[in-house]
Amino acid sequence: MVLVMGAAIVHEGRVLAARRASPASVAGGWEFPGGKVEPGEHPDRAVVREIAEELGCRIEVTGHLAGEAPIREGYSLRVALASLVDGEPVPCEGEHDVVRWLGPEEIDGAQWLAPDLPFLGELREILLDGSRLDGGNLAEVARVGHTVRRATGPWTPAVHALLGHLAARGVPAVPRVLGVDARGREVLTYLPGELVDVDVETVSDARLASLASWARTLHDATEAFEHPGPWRFPALLDAEVVAHNDLAAYNVCFAGDRVAGVFDWDLAAPSTRVMELAHLAWTSVPLFRDIGAGEAARRLELLARAYGGLDAREILDAVPDRVRASSDVIRAGVAQGDPGMRALLGVGEPARTEARLAGLLERIPQIEKELS
Repeated sequence: MVLVMGAAIVHEGRVLAARRASPASVAGGWEFPGGKVEPGEHPDRAVVREIAEELGCRIEVTGHLAGEAPIREGYSLRVALASLVDGEPVPCEGEHDVVRWLGPEEIDGAQWLAPDLPFLGELREILLDGSRLDGGNLAEVARVGHTVRRATGPWTPAVHALLGHLAARGVPAVPRVLGVDARGREVLTYLPGELVDVDVETVSDARLASLASWARTLHDATEAFEHPGPWRFPALLDAEVVAHNDLAAYNVCFAGDRVAGVFDWDLAAPSTRVMELAHLAWTSVPLFRDIGAGEAARRLELLARAYGGLDAREILDAVPDRVRASSDVIRAGVAQGDPGMRALLGVGEPARTEARLAGLLERIPQIEKELS
């Protein structure tokens, strides 16, 4: 029996499929690229060699799909899972004329050759796993191709209606809702950009101003938006707008100094402008750690100017209440069995935040003196 090894090359929740150009009996069909194992050759080494020859790239075998399928008399197919190590896959030897990356919802649309079909069920589940993205304290977040997958909850219809409203209003840097996947997760567009680790670096003045300006655009667009909910974050009785409610540098990506994407909308709910800015000040000035009273005052004033219509002192005064509201939401969520809130409890919240708030309360009189 001649063994043929195919490679399911997986990258960020997509698999590489190759279309046969020859022979005529299989031309136009899609398959896992690969080839025959030479006598005495290890199957994994054979598939690495074949991919280098056929597609001009280097792969690493990371596992194997279960089973073995007949190709024709005397030939059988096994499929190795692999990751792309170096190079861009391009058909080289004439066996294939096109290669394409396919996501879990796309693999059934390809006209696969019969020997490859038995492997698609297991592969689909692997693709749905995707690659885990940083962040996602409230829910595990996976990237699958050009999409992001997140768990849903009772609040999801309200959030999706909000995102649809923002898209219709042309608000930039907002993910589009694409639907729900086979695991019941919401599917959103992936927003590329540079992330900031707020625990080790301070977001620049220019980026902080861009965040505040974007918040103004969000609020102006949601003044007329209404939805009965339910919302994950309690709606305020004196709400003026619908706020993101976790607007912070850790939920944003940038293109240079400009906000390019805003993520994690699960906590969106009716609120006030100053409460949104208070949370932004807490997380991104940042007020949760001591950066010096003068610097905190300067960046608060920058935040207020970039947003427009709010005073830096007004924002500072709202911070303690806004931080306490977050702690209350976490505790209530834990009591109700919310998995996301229990995850926050596991990383030390809200005790960590409350300790930081105690430090801010001691610093506020000096920051107020420094404000213009």
